[in-house]
Amino acid sequence: MEKNIYAISYKLRKELYHRILSVIGIVLLFFIIVSIFMTFVVFPIANKSDSMSPDIPAGSYEFVSPLLRNPGRGDVILMRNYKNSNSSAIKGLLRSLALFVSIRKWQPFEESPVEGTRPVIRRVVGLPGDTIYIDRYVVFVKPANQQHFLTEFEVTETKYNAKILVPPAGWDTELGAKSSTSQITLGEDEYFVLGDDRISASDSRIWGPVKHSEIIGKVLMLYFPFSKFKMF
Repeated sequence: MEKNIYAISYKLRKELYHRILSVIGIVLLFFIIVSIFMTFVVFPIANKSDSMSPDIPAGSYEFVSPLLRNPGRGDVILMRNYKNSNSSAIKGLLRSLALFVSIRKWQPFEESPVEGTRPVIRRVVGLPGDTIYIDRYVVFVKPANQQHFLTEFEVTETKYNAKILVPPAGWDTELGAKSSTSQITLGEDEYFVLGDDRISASDSRIWGPVKHSEIIGKVLMLYFPFSKFKMF
């Protein structure tokens, strides 16, 4: 009667177990490397909002780098939503651990059914020390140590498109996002962020300045749909 060779050979069984453990170890090592890379170097996100159109339309996918958390003027950032910015340190630690283990696919303690609780993409138009005001959707910036106000497009070398419509006669400028704001000077740890859709996006006009601690990372590129491919 034919016998199982592994049942009679300790050496062969040992080699088989060693190969199995080696494969498991390689898979785990690969998983750890991918998790570290996608947690601390770069990771993909899905943009489901039109608040950054036309440059970043709804349904697009972007790469974000958490290594780049000191944005420049005109940069696009991923930031924590203001509604969740006061979560406890324990929840924050558990959320970070879950993101690492799941390769950023699962984030506990997030009120996903509630509109506006997920991280959002916004553009930085004001840096620490800037003085900013908005007049009929046009942003004016006086950089720190400067004497004069210029428009947002005059103080940055970054090229981007903002959806700024001229309101019709009789338009209530208090509808949607504010069309005008009073002057505000940003603190040393504050940034002023706006959606590119200036008519309807929720941004610093409503929330106020964004703290550096609320910035998750810088958006590096839009990679899907391919027809909209763009580096930031």
